[in-house]
Amino acid sequence: MISQPKAIYLSVVLPIFNEEKSLPELMKELYSVCDSIGKSYEIIFVDDCSRDRTSEILNEYADKDPRVKIIRFSRNFRHQAALSAGIDASSGEMVVTMDSDLQHPPQVISEFIKQAEAGHDIVIGERITNEQNSFFREVAGRAIYKFLSTMTGLEFKNASDFVLYKRRVVDVIKKLPEREKFFRGLAQWVGFKKKYVPYAVRARKYGQPISVKRLFSFILNGVTSFSAFPLRISFWIGLVIFLGSIGYGLSVVIEKYLYPEHLIEGLSSLTIVVLALGSIQLMVIGIMGEYLYKMFNEIKGRPVYIVSETKNLENDRTP
Repeated sequence: MISQPKAIYLSVVLPIFNEEKSLPELMKELYSVCDSIGKSYEIIFVDDCSRDRTSEILNEYADKDPRVKIIRFSRNFRHQAALSAGIDASSGEMVVTMDSDLQHPPQVISEFIKQAEAGHDIVIGERITNEQNSFFREVAGRAIYKFLSTMTGLEFKNASDFVLYKRRVVDVIKKLPEREKFFRGLAQWVGFKKKYVPYAVRARKYGQPISVKRLFSFILNGVTSFSAFPLRISFWIGLVIFLGSIGYGLSVVIEKYLYPEHLIEGLSSLTIVVLALGSIQLMVIGIMGEYLYKMFNEIKGRPVYIVSETKNLENDRTP
């Protein structure tokens, strides 16, 4: 049994869901990188209620090594909630968040730490290439981050949740009262001294890529968490349509009195206007509904996640 020092230098937080095939290779690389640092570390897995043998394999690692810690949810609370749980339970001076599907190469952690020791508070992995994405998907991904940057006023580069936070940044993030944390945005919003480290995303060996539905949910969460732009643009769209309707009404009146023979009887023009206005109203209501839903969730005050089981975590660090 490996002894666990009290003072921990590095915490690696990994949300995990149905990754039984990737775990052996992932642990081999994590051990190699973390051991090479030469300082104390812990590896915190947040099991988002996996349905395969992920939990059993994690237990085997935790039984052999107290540096491997496990937080298991009572149900699937999704990726950002898993990041929250892992960060809440971490105690390292440096906290690295990364995915468990081997697309985030653990070898980059060494460069993260080098930049952090050089004085940077947040070190973010910037994706330069993605071995899995097609040209179209890569262009679309960069366009999404450009869109988020424009909407929120924050700097969203081509980056994911592969990030190193120093302890003082973690303490700030943990104190934020919002329930639904969007960590890619928070990494920008909190300020501090940042550094981007380029890396190549590996092709996914196991599992499935993010679905279009989850990608849309990610974009919506990012925009509504940090910007009121959708609400404001709804107002301006409504104003433009209102002015356009006035102009259209005046043209109908003029045509009726000056060129009555040109006036076509029927409901086609009226139907088009009604459908256009109705569709825009529904979109505006939908945007407002998204903000109200987020407010409703915050007001209810329910926990972001529920932990059903932990392993190798002290009581005072249990989320």
